[in-house]
Amino acid sequence: MAERFRPGGDLMRLLTTVALAAATLCAVAVPSHAAPSGQVGATPFVQIYDPSVGETKPWYINDHTFVQDAQGTWHLFGITHTEPADAEDEDSFAHATAPSLTGPWTKRPPALTVSPAYGETYLWAPHVIRDGSTYYMFYAGGGADPAKNAINLATSTDLYTWTRLPSGPLFRDGAVARDPYVVRIGDKWVMYYTATSDPNGGNHVVAYRTSTDLVHWSDRSIAFTDPTSGFGAGNTESPFVVYTNGAWHLFIGPRSGYAGTDVFRSADPFRFATDQLAGHVFSHAAEVVHTGGRWWVSHAGWGQRGVWLATLDFGSGSQQYAPEASSDPGGRVVVVSGVDGRQEVFAGGKDQVWGRYQTVRNGTWSDWYPLGGPKSASLTAARNVDGRLELFASGDGRVDRRAQSAPNVWQGWENFGTAAHDLTVAQNADGRLEVFASGPVGVHHRWQTSPGGSWAGWEAFGGPADSVLATGREADGRLDVVAAANGTVHRRRQGVPSGGWSGFETFGTVPGVTHVALNRRENGALELVAGGVAATSKRVQDGPSGTWSQWTGFGGPPRSRVHIGRNADGRMEVFATNGTTTEHRWENGSGWSAWETFGAGTSGAGFGVNADGRMEIVAGAPNGSLVGRYQLAPSGGWSQWTPVGGPALG
Repeated sequence: MAERFRPGGDLMRLLTTVALAAATLCAVAVPSHAAPSGQVGATPFVQIYDPSVGETKPWYINDHTFVQDAQGTWHLFGITHTEPADAEDEDSFAHATAPSLTGPWTKRPPALTVSPAYGETYLWAPHVIRDGSTYYMFYAGGGADPAKNAINLATSTDLYTWTRLPSGPLFRDGAVARDPYVVRIGDKWVMYYTATSDPNGGNHVVAYRTSTDLVHWSDRSIAFTDPTSGFGAGNTESPFVVYTNGAWHLFIGPRSGYAGTDVFRSADPFRFATDQLAGHVFSHAAEVVHTGGRWWVSHAGWGQRGVWLATLDFGSGSQQYAPEASSDPGGRVVVVSGVDGRQEVFAGGKDQVWGRYQTVRNGTWSDWYPLGGPKSASLTAARNVDGRLELFASGDGRVDRRAQSAPNVWQGWENFGTAAHDLTVAQNADGRLEVFASGPVGVHHRWQTSPGGSWAGWEAFGGPADSVLATGREADGRLDVVAAANGTVHRRRQGVPSGGWSGFETFGTVPGVTHVALNRRENGALELVAGGVAATSKRVQDGPSGTWSQWTGFGGPPRSRVHIGRNADGRMEVFATNGTTTEHRWENGSGWSAWETFGAGTSGAGFGVNADGRMEIVAGAPNGSLVGRYQLAPSGGWSQWTPVGGPALG
């Protein structure tokens, strides 16, 4: 269930004086500042509910809704069916309860089943709100003729027993109306839903109607029109509208793949346009919730193994978040965030791999502990969609892998094959991890066949031999791979999110290129920095998934390894280190600062982000001892370097 808003009467008051209805999840004052320029995005998703547990067959949840009752218990309702999916046979609504939005969730008997008396052969997309002591469930119910799709209503006083409106459907919309979402705006209720511009097809649109009593609804109007057209399923499904950070935000999908939701930002809740794209979330059937001082977004669907949840950031940098999978190539030290927001550090010692972890989020650290594995290893790590970490170590002539069987529970090492000059791991838009390794005959890669699942074998990927690698994920979900060697940079990217790959293209020259790094800017554009024989160079996209600038000199120390960090307020910060010095520069509001000495040179450095947005660095000094440095406040100044113990790096 989303927050419900009761602004004043006319549109101007609506845009400037928003107050939450009595049933909101959390009281939030309307900001007086303009909408931020940052991109809306989310952290990696964590599974919170699997409807297959205790069943003899796998089940899925698709379009769903959350609501919290007066006693504080959370309720989940959604489309459900056994796998494989059969949309025309989805004849009941799942129901589950939990003490917290994050769980644990308990499966309950179905909340509603089809009623032939209402002409229902399937039930789709429930949305539940509370007004006073009554809960209202709006849903799409229909039969074989999509031109007669109905938006129906059932009510309840306890969220367990539901009664359909005796007078029948609220309305029928010949343009395949479905996926209702109801919110209070001004002095009226507003229902957004997906449809097409014409009863026989036309453009995919988000339609809306208004009501004063939740039963009688106006004729429809159009809030958003997409250039695509057709009759049936489209890319304006699951509309969800919320007000925050001085603007209205429309979430719709599936876009750029099944697990893809675009976010559009507007000053007018009844007018959104395609040129107002403000971000992308790797989610299907996204629901947005504000509770506990944080924004959340959910994900579910066919073949998705239940319901998933992620922290949502509207681009202000104000939300606590954990970073996406590292875009840095392999290094002697790697930092990755666990499912609970605590960071873990792994270091490739002369004798084996060592690890340590935060005992509390943003806080103190455990002692170092031995992890085994190859000597003098180069490491990379990532987090699965279900929260389990995976660690990859290149050493002793091959790549080894060690994965968690559950969050914070490690399995043993396994031989993962192939030798690697450089190594990196990325996360696809659908959640599958993909590993890239460069070697004497070019780059190879292997990938998970399903999110968090088993791995395909190594496959040749092309590109230069013994190259340095970096990966990044564009705003539309496609992965980019950069491979550089012998002064030339090469780039390859996916044709569609989580899909096949284009060929490598020459991406310019950086004399004596020593290292490359990618990260996504606040506006969704990728930024690429390369270390070279004389200094660093960089290229940047002109916008989300946009065209690239030419290479420009960026200064800094020669022959360096580079890292691109993003502060909690969205400003980028670049670090460059070689065997002599470490330097950094950052965006300061009017451009980039000058390079500043940040410490002595290192033989390996890992970069992480705390749950509160503060960056943290663990690095190996030339003599092998490890030191650490962290931001004192999100986007703020840095602590001094402090010894942190640990192994001598190989």
